[in-house]
Amino acid sequence: MIARAALIAAVLIAAAGTARAESLTMALSTTEIEISASFTGTTITAFGVIERDEPTAALPIDADYRVAVLILGPRVSVVARKKDRVLGIWANAESQTIINPPSAYLLNASVDLPRLAAPNVLERLQLGFDNIAFAYQGRATINDPGAAEFRAAFIRLKERARLYSQSGGVDFIGNFVFRTSTRLPATIPVGDYTAIAYLFSGEELVARAEQRIVVSKTGLEATMAAFARTQSLPYGIIVVAMALVIGWLGGVIFRRD
Repeated sequence: MIARAALIAAVLIAAAGTARAESLTMALSTTEIEISASFTGTTITAFGVIERDEPTAALPIDADYRVAVLILGPRVSVVARKKDRVLGIWANAESQTIINPPSAYLLNASVDLPRLAAPNVLERLQLGFDNIAFAYQGRATINDPGAAEFRAAFIRLKERARLYSQSGGVDFIGNFVFRTSTRLPATIPVGDYTAIAYLFSGEELVARAEQRIVVSKTGLEATMAAFARTQSLPYGIIVVAMALVIGWLGGVIFRRD
């Protein structure tokens, strides 16, 4: 019995000694984006390097590596509304609050999503529109089928705004280096973003890397946004006063005698 236990222990030690272990390093072309009056969007390029330890280095160079790079925007709750025709007029009808979905979801992958990893892995990592976990106010179930049309409408509108995308675009430069570029539109919300690189081999995740991106306003836009946030009453009065003055000037200029 003791000999058998010793044999099992030796096998486990040997297996642990030959276990593969990759690590992943990612660098971004920028980690700070400043939005000014002339901002028209920007492109972030991510570079990644796959590093292999000594046991893993003995594996064939072509290790069937696949990569996905995901940029997630700050999470903000939104209200999705459904319009219906009432007495011949389109009006808001049902609504559903989606709790803290990512304001941006930009996914690039080196292969088609079904070939990236096993379905349960994609679901766990929330890779692909179908795997994003949506929570709803008043509904206990994640991705409740009863809110499916609100979910679909939310994703569709985000795609139109170019804030949600899923595509290829990850290219390998050699065997262990990859790059991808992601376009961020001019309408990106300010806040903290997260760039995550996933490395897959076989159908499993073997390594990941993560970096933070800060999107902020600068110049007059930043000053006005801070003033509106911290001095909401004076800001509202000034905006109303400006609207009245502009309306009065327009009436004077275009008045017909």
